[in-house]
Amino acid sequence: MSDARERRWVALGTAGVLMLWAGGLLLSHGACNSTRKPMQSPVSSRTRELRADPAPAKDGLAPVTRRQLHVTEGQLVNVTEGRLVNVAEGAPDGTHFAIEEPRQRAVVPESTGDEAELRFTWLGVTDPVIPLASGQRREQVGLKLRARDGCNVIYAMWRIAPSAGIVVNFKRNPDDHESRECGNAGYTTVRPRFMEPLERLSPGEPHVLRARIDADVLTVYADGQRVWEGLLPADARTLEGPAGMRTDNARVRFELLVPQAAGPTSRR
Repeated sequence: MSDARERRWVALGTAGVLMLWAGGLLLSHGACNSTRKPMQSPVSSRTRELRADPAPAKDGLAPVTRRQLHVTEGQLVNVTEGRLVNVAEGAPDGTHFAIEEPRQRAVVPESTGDEAELRFTWLGVTDPVIPLASGQRREQVGLKLRARDGCNVIYAMWRIAPSAGIVVNFKRNPDDHESRECGNAGYTTVRPRFMEPLERLSPGEPHVLRARIDADVLTVYADGQRVWEGLLPADARTLEGPAGMRTDNARVRFELLVPQAAGPTSRR
């Protein structure tokens, strides 16, 4: 056999071996892909927390009944078996309520004011929308702590709009006691030493807002997670009063839980 013919046969044999090797790799890759599960989009842990069901009552908190609530502004409606029922004399005293009005304020006189929990579902903005006394438009739902009266109180609010997040305010007017006397005077925004951002609320999802004062530290929890913590001003540390709740331009369904005290601390 000539040298040229021998080189041609060697080249053809090498090419055949390479083709068989490449074909084997393709078949092997295809078999692996056929058994691989499709990749799923990860769900953030924060999203799972927001979708979680509210935790049961603990640490001595108990649901508040309608007869325990002292409404200072607005109107509450009982929610019974998914239906809205106006409170009438002799009607069952439930613990689930609805708010459809732009402004709602209430306290629980038979309670201490260092801790409270609000389990709520936000359904959207009210109609109409009423600006705050400052003229600003806010959509929010939150808790009152140490609510001596309408002019001296600590607020832990879950702001819905115009931006989402926790805001803590201390309202102090030592010489005034009724909201019509002090208006929007005496507010101080308490700065946090720790704060986590919150996602915007989606209508129809359940959430839990909890606030607690230990010595001079206020801690706020959203859906079981610590999201705000700060030192209270000196005047707020000596303030005394019950717990309560507040809404502005927010349609909600809610249940309020507070520590039970031996006697009333305030009815203003």
